[in-house]
Amino acid sequence: MISSTCSRWNLPAASLLTIEGARFQFGDLVKPQADFWKNWWNEQARHSGSDYALNRQTNLRLEALEQRSLRQFLAAVSPQRHDRVLDAGCGSGRNISILSPLVQEIVGIDYSEEMVKRAQERVGGEDLHNAKVIQGDVTFLQLPSAGFDKVICTSVLQYLDRESCAVALRELVRVCKPGGRLVIHLKNGTSLYGLSLMVLRPIAALLGKQMKPEYYRSRGWYETTLSNAGATVLDYDGFGILTFVPMPRRMVGFLLGCEARFPLPTALKKLAVNYQVTLRASQTPSAR
Repeated sequence: MISSTCSRWNLPAASLLTIEGARFQFGDLVKPQADFWKNWWNEQARHSGSDYALNRQTNLRLEALEQRSLRQFLAAVSPQRHDRVLDAGCGSGRNISILSPLVQEIVGIDYSEEMVKRAQERVGGEDLHNAKVIQGDVTFLQLPSAGFDKVICTSVLQYLDRESCAVALRELVRVCKPGGRLVIHLKNGTSLYGLSLMVLRPIAALLGKQMKPEYYRSRGWYETTLSNAGATVLDYDGFGILTFVPMPRRMVGFLLGCEARFPLPTALKKLAVNYQVTLRASQTPSAR
């Protein structure tokens, strides 16, 4: 399988791919990017034992960071009993499990068939009657406009090129009710981690190392694109301010643990690699 040390926490190191067992050949990266990532997550879903390791792409667990991230997430979503929620890119269904008891209905979509199966198994195993999971494409949501009070999308958009990402952002705003809330987790290209990764890529290319087709865009690009789509920023949060590539795993864990325990100035959060932005859908979306 493909192994990588780059996780959703941006634990080290540089998104370099190693090929094991010839499951993915070098030429796979010249296929359409969407197919590459579908294959990647299908493979991960088949072979990852725990949902935690699958979601985080690491077995390292930082409880203080987990608790802080959960508090941030719930504060941003602000779930209400009457809410209809869309989880776009639901993965194994962790957010569905968290939100289902707090809302009227939640729909999860994912591009990976195997991830959809994992999430459906979780929904059935936890007896979440108000939740359903379907396969779908975040760049073409086959869902009605203004159908959801809350729309969440976490750790998905870095897998899309710029054009596809812009389309996906417009789709997320379209399916959110005017006045509804969007919570989007981004990888910030203007963070220390993102900038170090940008420097490393040409070096890796010179050394003949293949890197995953991920896109770390600037926070400003995301916010401008979302504004053009009809969304207004309400708040933001983030972590991973001092991590960079390459950094020893133990040091990354130490720095993230410090961030989880000590309050950070609000301005510094804009420099974090893991950037969560909360928005209000302020424009009536066009009907499809």
